[in-house]
Amino acid sequence: MAGKNGGARPGAGRPKGSFNKPQLREFFTEDEVKALAEQLKERAKTDSTILKFLGEQIFGKPTQPISGPDGGPIEIKGVTIAVRRK
Repeated sequence: MAGKNGGARPGAGRPKGSFNKPQLREFFTEDEVKALAEQLKERAKTDSTILKFLGEQIFGKPTQPISGPDGGPIEIKGVTIAVRRK
């Protein structure tokens, strides 16, 4: 049974008062972020890798549906489940 602080044993989980790891964006000023965004916009005009990166950052990565052959369901074959009894 999970403890009230989010772990299987008492006291597990993040201690109260602990901080998250610092994020890279915390080391840039607002003006530096704007300048970097402008540089990326300019480079995206000629570099498809940067264009793809910016698209994923703005719109998110596209979903990749998983399907079997011809778009049908995935079949799982040859699975054996062994059960041991004591």
